[in-house]
Amino acid sequence: MVLSYYLLKLPYTVIWEVRELFNLNKDVMLYCANALDYQIFASVQKHLPPLKIIAKDKKAQQELAAIGVSSKVYPVFPKGVIMCRQAGYKFPASRMKKVGMRHGAYTFKPFANSKGYNLLDHFYMTSSREVERAQAVGITCAKAVGFPKLDPMFDGSVDTEQLAALAKGAGLDDSKATLLFTATWNDSGVSAISHWYDKLDSLTADYNILVTVHPWTKDEIKQKIKNTKQVFFIDTADIVPYIQLADVCIGDTSSVLAECCALEKDMVTFTVDDGKRTVQEVKQLIKEFSIQIDQFDQLAGAIKQALTKPQHLAQARTKANKIMFDQLDGKAGLRAANYLKELFPQLNQTNN
Repeated sequence: MVLSYYLLKLPYTVIWEVRELFNLNKDVMLYCANALDYQIFASVQKHLPPLKIIAKDKKAQQELAAIGVSSKVYPVFPKGVIMCRQAGYKFPASRMKKVGMRHGAYTFKPFANSKGYNLLDHFYMTSSREVERAQAVGITCAKAVGFPKLDPMFDGSVDTEQLAALAKGAGLDDSKATLLFTATWNDSGVSAISHWYDKLDSLTADYNILVTVHPWTKDEIKQKIKNTKQVFFIDTADIVPYIQLADVCIGDTSSVLAECCALEKDMVTFTVDDGKRTVQEVKQLIKEFSIQIDQFDQLAGAIKQALTKPQHLAQARTKANKIMFDQLDGKAGLRAANYLKELFPQLNQTNN
């Protein structure tokens, strides 16, 4: 458990309980650490009355305001709280109902402390296999719903006209295949971004290049990518439609690979040494559903292989998708919303 939980528990709980006594805790609210949390929740929100938003801090409030979302800055004292992460310690009143859900598909790194998860009444995971893994380490609040972030790609919300507009905005050349590069945090110990971030210019003559990286990636790395001519840096929370534009996705151990797999994209991955964030089951899945290479000079051949034999690893992707998502039917948000309505009956009403 993080130290702030113990520091917050008494003062936060006293204030919350006094407010509860006078019926001042009225709203079920969504806690957002950034704009990505809001975007991830969108496919759940569509099945619920509008939720008021709690921003983690002023920076998060500004991010949300930039996309037209008003919010109150934490600390706030809601009747109940929903979050796209595991941050129950910020709301330590034990009688407050709390729900968390994944902001990245499946668990590509080891589970955090089970005590932190178990502060929550529910934590929505992306598959029954993930729930089994969670239960094995003592997490008791897990429920499988799927990954709502992917729903728009399977329920018809994103159409060909929208994708064409994105492609035009990214400056994609119809005569070239499109590569999407992704990487986990550069200091995670399991990132391969150092292999390619300063070499993208060698590929732009032959391919369209899209890039998305972990938000914590060093600024100098991001700036190098942004400064590379004919490379489009995806600087938005909603990367899924850009994945759909790609012919081949290139990565390491980032959970974005799960999203690429769900969208049936051929993948090339750089091998990385095991670190404290390595999950052996996930490492094996990546090995099975992608063409693996060790160095940048092997990339050109791997890309050609992926483009000429696009169905070569289709069976492995299907297997991985069953493990990571159970089903990809565009209804994960609905399943999450139904669980929320069970826990928070007021969400069955027309107004929250």
